[in-house]
Amino acid sequence: MLCPFCGTYAGSDVIVCPSCGKLLPRGENRDTGVKAIRQGRRDSREAEKKNTPPPISHERQGSGRVYVDPMTRPENSGQIPVYAGSDVYMSDGQPMTSNSDMSDSPDRKYYGDDTGREPVITYGMSRHRKGRDYTRRGINWVHVGIWIAAALLIFMLGVLVYLRRTDNGQRIMARMGRDASSTAYWEVGAERMDTGDMERAISDFEHAAEMDGEENVSVTGLLMLASCYEAVGRTEDAEKLYVHIYTDIVPSASEAYTHEIRILRATGRDAEAAELLSRAYSMTGNIAFQRQRSDLLPPPPVTSLGAGLYEERKYVTIQSLEGFEIYYTFSKEAVLPEEGTLYTEPIYLDEGVWNMRAVAVNGELVSDELKAVYRIIMPSPQQPAANLAPNTYKTRQRVRLRPGEDNKNDTDITIYYTIDGSIPDADSPIYTGVPIELPGWYVTLHAVAVNGYGKASNTLEVQYKILQKPYPLKAYSTEDVAGNVRLAYTTWDSFRSSYGESESMEEVTVAGLDSICQKQNYRWGYAVFYRNSGTYLLQELYCTTNLFPGPRNTRVGNSEHEVVSQFRDMGQVASPSGNRGLYEVTEGKGKILVQEGGGKMIRYIANTADSHKWQLTYTLNAAGVVVSIDQMYIP
Repeated sequence: MLCPFCGTYAGSDVIVCPSCGKLLPRGENRDTGVKAIRQGRRDSREAEKKNTPPPISHERQGSGRVYVDPMTRPENSGQIPVYAGSDVYMSDGQPMTSNSDMSDSPDRKYYGDDTGREPVITYGMSRHRKGRDYTRRGINWVHVGIWIAAALLIFMLGVLVYLRRTDNGQRIMARMGRDASSTAYWEVGAERMDTGDMERAISDFEHAAEMDGEENVSVTGLLMLASCYEAVGRTEDAEKLYVHIYTDIVPSASEAYTHEIRILRATGRDAEAAELLSRAYSMTGNIAFQRQRSDLLPPPPVTSLGAGLYEERKYVTIQSLEGFEIYYTFSKEAVLPEEGTLYTEPIYLDEGVWNMRAVAVNGELVSDELKAVYRIIMPSPQQPAANLAPNTYKTRQRVRLRPGEDNKNDTDITIYYTIDGSIPDADSPIYTGVPIELPGWYVTLHAVAVNGYGKASNTLEVQYKILQKPYPLKAYSTEDVAGNVRLAYTTWDSFRSSYGESESMEEVTVAGLDSICQKQNYRWGYAVFYRNSGTYLLQELYCTTNLFPGPRNTRVGNSEHEVVSQFRDMGQVASPSGNRGLYEVTEGKGKILVQEGGGKMIRYIANTADSHKWQLTYTLNAAGVVVSIDQMYIP
């Protein structure tokens, strides 16, 4: 039915008008059908005449609804809006455009006014929801499609930005195997490693490591990758990665050392593990590595003699408390145990500095080195003293020697001395308490004291001038020649013209000479010639007859005294070996040397101006007779 007050349609079961809120009339004489519709229209017109227009909502509802301003309501202006087709007219006749696509509605309503105009048809029907007025309008599907496409595009752009710009988005991309950051791949790999998916974790880790390159290495990521390698049985790959980490990337990374040492121990490579433990401790400073190494290796050996300074010779023993083999060395460069000596008995330490190193060996495990430095420095005696002060004396003198003040009560002191000008050594005369006879002219006394440890004192040197003849003779020099031949001057051609052709010739080498020498053999001996600038010069002349007399008219057949009396002799006594020094000066020296079998050699050496030497040797048989004279040029 229609509300008699506002003209709004209401259902048959509605009591109150949904628009104006007034009680709808009910009763037996209630009109229905066309009569009711007409009655409703009439009631509506009557309501309008009574200035009780139906309330109009400000809201639209449905298609084809047109908003009507409350100011146009009849109670405000006395005007009633009417609708005709696509145009809207006010009661004063002014048009107002409405929605052009309004469709025919099966419900048609006729409105009139009190101006006497013909009523116009309006399409659509007003509905009131919650006190609001809605008017139906047609849907523009083109606009709807554009808005939907725009919304989809914005959504897709948002998704793309989310995937590219956020951490979660990057992880999503990494899980899909798409282009993502290395950090995302490291994180996704860690997730898969936690869930036990090692193969895919390895793939993610390897991809992340490749993306990082050498400039942006993730040590934590590489350690996870190595752990995955171990989990799937790729131990060799894991080792290579651990070694790469602590060798090339972070030498101070304790984790890489720890894992590699664990693998070495697990595979029975304890020797390599011990070596790596030492390196790990030195690179990281982690004391745990040092302790682990000490527990792994056998203890170092111990010695019976502590390192230090000693004034006597010592014996040292080395021991391994666990009974392992011991290898030792005194070389700084030797590698233990390979280049060491197996210890079997106590080691004798003579005077000197001994840097001993030793290790204990248990299979392939080698202990840390035992290092001990022994300094065996035995005390030296004081310099001996002479009872004759240095001075010039007009008569022959005798000299007595004694040990130094600190050694006066030492019974194990030996004094060696010389008056021939040489420095005393073990082949010099020993002072026995018998006074030393000094010859005439200039004499230099040298003396040293040697204790029971074989330590020699500083050398005593005292110079005397004895003005009493006979004075010593002149020393042997290069002016002393034999016959008409001269060392380093006489040529082979001139020698051959004087003494004839040799019986044979052989090539020999001479120390100090680069060229091959020619040895010409004769019945009386031989002559050696060396090549110099295309000429052969005399290098040695050896004679066993009187064909070539020696210098200063010495000959084969002379006695020892006959030879010695022709050269300088300071009168020094023989040493315990029987050798006797004759003289030693800047120009040369002379000495008598005892030979095996009882023979002797009297040897003189002269220094040349060009730093070469001439050597003159007389060989005597056991009877003390000269049997050969040998003159030699020493380059």
